[in-house]
Amino acid sequence: MSTKIETTQNDTTNHSPIQPETGLPAPKSRKGLWILLTVLALLIIGASAAYYFYQNSKDEEVAFEILENNENVADYEDFLQKFPNSHLAPTVAKRLEELKAMLADWQRIQLSDKPTDFVHFKEMYANPRFTRLCDIKIDSLDWVMAQRLGTQEAFQHSLDVHPDGRYASEASVSQGTLRDREVTPGDRDQIMSVITDFYRGFENRDETLVCSNITPSMTQFLSKKNATKSEVLSIIKGMFNEHIQKCEFVINRDFTITRSMGADNQPVYTAVFSVDQHIQRDNEGKTFGSYKATAIITSQLLISSLTMQEISASR
Repeated sequence: MSTKIETTQNDTTNHSPIQPETGLPAPKSRKGLWILLTVLALLIIGASAAYYFYQNSKDEEVAFEILENNENVADYEDFLQKFPNSHLAPTVAKRLEELKAMLADWQRIQLSDKPTDFVHFKEMYANPRFTRLCDIKIDSLDWVMAQRLGTQEAFQHSLDVHPDGRYASEASVSQGTLRDREVTPGDRDQIMSVITDFYRGFENRDETLVCSNITPSMTQFLSKKNATKSEVLSIIKGMFNEHIQKCEFVINRDFTITRSMGADNQPVYTAVFSVDQHIQRDNEGKTFGSYKATAIITSQLLISSLTMQEISASR
């Protein structure tokens, strides 16, 4: 009976996974543990690799998105350096080549004074930023040309081509200024008539004709400043004496008229012309005088100033 019990105890001892001598798992148990550790290591490595490739892919996408509407050569070169094997690398390389060509062409024309250079550039490259720069340059060059020509037609062309341009308001103001300065054929005829009538009154000492063509007080008449009508008549009378039999004024054809706006926002005309004076007399003295005359005429067609600078004379 006691022998059977001993045998059972010995069987139990022999099947234990722990070695009594070392306290470590039996060889078979250690093999399973190493397999488990290996599997765990492979899973960790796989997960790390998957994360790396995922993160690398995300970085690549972000880097590619940065290149959208980007004119920075360094960004393209950086992408190709970081992702040389990317399926997007050929696209980036092609765009880099096109970008370099565009920038080279812009460097060549950016200081040009020919609008056609910028029109051609816009046709060659569909780039929003450079299209805007071209529009600004064309607008500027067209405005320079309009100012150089200084005509109604030139300013109108600038407004037609660039209605919302940087210089649109200036072109409109300049056009208005020219309009204010424009002397119509009707204006010219009336002003010449006023001046002609005045000189007819002057040479004939016709006080009515003189006074009907001047303002009540002239800012200047010959050398007299702030001359009233009576003073103008007195000056004219003093220029004649008993030896002068006849005096005639001939207004020459070098007649120029400009128009401006006065302080009262009314037009004021300035006429510049030469006038010859022929004198018949019964004694020695001046018989001819040529003058450069400047007359200022109001919007009421009255002479407010008249000066005469002698150019030549004979006796």
